[in-house]
Amino acid sequence: MYHSTNSGSLSILLLFIILLFTISNYFTFHKIEIALGSTSHSNPLEIYNSDSMKELRRQAFQSAQNDRKSLWNSSRQANNKEFFGRVKIEAHCEHKERIGEKGDGGKYVCNPKMVRKDCTLLSLGLNNQIGYDKHIYEATGRQCTILGADVSAQNEQTKQSYDIMGGRLFVGKIPESISIPQMLQKAGRRDVELLKIDIEKGEFTAVEPLIKDYFVCQIFIEIHGTPSDHYRLLQTMSGYGFRIFNVEENIYCPTCCEYSLINELCMPQFGVIPLATIISPVHE
Repeated sequence: MYHSTNSGSLSILLLFIILLFTISNYFTFHKIEIALGSTSHSNPLEIYNSDSMKELRRQAFQSAQNDRKSLWNSSRQANNKEFFGRVKIEAHCEHKERIGEKGDGGKYVCNPKMVRKDCTLLSLGLNNQIGYDKHIYEATGRQCTILGADVSAQNEQTKQSYDIMGGRLFVGKIPESISIPQMLQKAGRRDVELLKIDIEKGEFTAVEPLIKDYFVCQIFIEIHGTPSDHYRLLQTMSGYGFRIFNVEENIYCPTCCEYSLINELCMPQFGVIPLATIISPVHE
């Protein structure tokens, strides 16, 4: 009698353990399926193996040498519009999203939902127009720290908006009064996920000190000046592993152009496929 009762209790215990194990596995795999489902649209391998991507890469590499020479020659001339038209995409982002205003101030960002947790968003050049800042904060799931800077102090409405986002504002001309690395150090941040920079020619001296010593994933930059000025700064960023994934002329400034670039090391994270490199760090 005792032996029979003991065996029955043991059987019930084993069934209970099996049930718990089954339920645990169900929820574990269910979470995995959800996670995969949310990122499957950015699977680089899937995109890479598609027929359309193979054809795009084939065409890019086939014309690369001529594209490089053409862009170099155009950079020696004075026609900005012609130069902008000869800049080619060096990386394919399947999910580009325009962030911010439709006109001047908006930037094309690659797959903003795929940022790392607790990342750093950096917005340089505000002028109390923070449509981009609020949009990118939302587009990245409100999980990143946003830092903004401008040559002048911002109004109360901008300050309140930054407070709501848990961000931080800096005042000073970049890089003369304050450098980008100094901002990161003061904010206790070590790298930058997304960098927006529109600082009226300050980009020529501000960008390299940052990307030389800090890890940056994506850069959205307005470059001013002659074709030679544009090419020189693009060369600098190319030397640090950045590839262009979007080009957009600024209709309000004939000598300005908006470039979106991604670090080669961040391409898998954002589902980006490399194409031929057109901006050579050193002209051959």
